[in-house]
Amino acid sequence: MLKANLRNKRFTRIDINLSYLSNNVAVLKSCLKNPSTKIMAVVKSNAYGHGVIEVSKHLVKNKINALGVALAEDGIRLRKAGIKVPIYILGEPPMEIVADAIKYDFTLCLNSFTKADAVSQKGAKFGKKVAVHLKVDTGMNRVGINYRDAVQAISAIKELKGIKADGIFTHFSCAGDAEQDYTNMQYKRFTDILKSLENMSIRFKTVHCANSAAFLRDNKYHFDMARIGIALYGLSPFAPESLKSLNDDAAGALNRLKPILSLKSKISFVKKVPAGESISYGASFKTLRNSLIATVPIGYADGYSRLLSNKAGVLINGAIAPVAGNVTMDQLMIDVTDIPEKSSIAEGTEVTLIGNSTFRQISADYLASLMGTINYEILCMLKDRIPRVYIC
Repeated sequence: MLKANLRNKRFTRIDINLSYLSNNVAVLKSCLKNPSTKIMAVVKSNAYGHGVIEVSKHLVKNKINALGVALAEDGIRLRKAGIKVPIYILGEPPMEIVADAIKYDFTLCLNSFTKADAVSQKGAKFGKKVAVHLKVDTGMNRVGINYRDAVQAISAIKELKGIKADGIFTHFSCAGDAEQDYTNMQYKRFTDILKSLENMSIRFKTVHCANSAAFLRDNKYHFDMARIGIALYGLSPFAPESLKSLNDDAAGALNRLKPILSLKSKISFVKKVPAGESISYGASFKTLRNSLIATVPIGYADGYSRLLSNKAGVLINGAIAPVAGNVTMDQLMIDVTDIPEKSSIAEGTEVTLIGNSTFRQISADYLASLMGTINYEILCMLKDRIPRVYIC
C-alpha cells in the first residue's frame, strides 16, 4: 500500500518504507536489557528528513513510548495530528513556548537554574506545574547545567513550585567513536551526580543518557529511557573506523537495521553531446568522447548538495552513472554513455540517488563520505518540497 503526499507532482520523490521502520523498532527493542525501559524516538528535523507526521504515527503504532522534537511548533503539529504520547522539546525553550507546553502537554528540557526559575514563575501564573527534564552538561559543552554545579543547582530547582522536574539526563559527545575514554568520563560524571542526589534523597522518575550509539554499544546506558534517532531510520550512528570496537550484540543489531529512505527521480531529458563539449555551470565537466547525457530534475534546492558535483553517481539500469558537471539549483546531469541498455534510457526512466537498485546501492553514508560529513546531514538536507511516498 502506498500513501503519498503529492502536493508537488514531480519526477523526484522520497520513498519511506514503513515496514522497514517496524523492523528497526523491533531490532532496537530486542536490545533492551530491561523491557520496562522506554524508547524516545527522536523526530527532529522532520524526522531526519523522513516526514515527521507519518513517521511518528507509525512509531506510535509500534509502541514507541515518547517523541523528541527540537521545536515547540513540531510538537504542536504532532498534537494536532492526533498523537498523544509524551512529547519532549529537546531544544532550549524560549519563554514564549511555556504556554504551549501547558496547553499541549509537552515536557521542556531545561539547562539552568535561571531558566527553571523563569519557567516556574510563568507556570505559577497559569496555575499549572510545567513538566520538565533537567539536562546536565557532562562534557558536550553545548547546553546543560555544568556538572560541577549540578548537585547544588538541581537541589534548588527541585524546590521550585511551578515546575515538575521528574527527569534528568545528559548527552554523550563521542559514543559513536572507537575510543570510549571520553564517554566513560561523561558517564562517570553523570552517575556520580545521580549518587550525590540520591544521598540527598533527590530522585527522578526518568533518567536517560543513551543516544543511538550509546544504546547499541552497552546496555548500562539504557537507564529508564533511551533517546534513539538515526538508528530508527536504519543508519549507523558509528564512525566507520569504530565498527571494529563493537561487541557482537551491537554489531548484530546494527546489521539487522534497514535504511527506510530511498531518494528517486526520473530522467527529464536525454541528449547526445559530441566530444569536446562542456556540461553545466563553470564548464567543470568536458566530454572526452561522443557522450549520452541525461538530465535529472533534482538539485541543491532539494538538498542534493552541490558538493556532490563530479563525485557522486546515480543508479540506473542496475549500473552507476556519474554526475557530470556541477549540480544546479533544480537539476543535475549524468553521463549514461556506459550504462547497459542505454538505448532504453528516455524521459521517465527511473534513477536512484539514495537506495538500492538490483544488486547495487548508493547509501547516505557513501554520499556523506564524498562530502566530508555524516549520514545525519545527508538526510536532514532533504527538503520538504520533495514529495514523500510511504510504503506500508
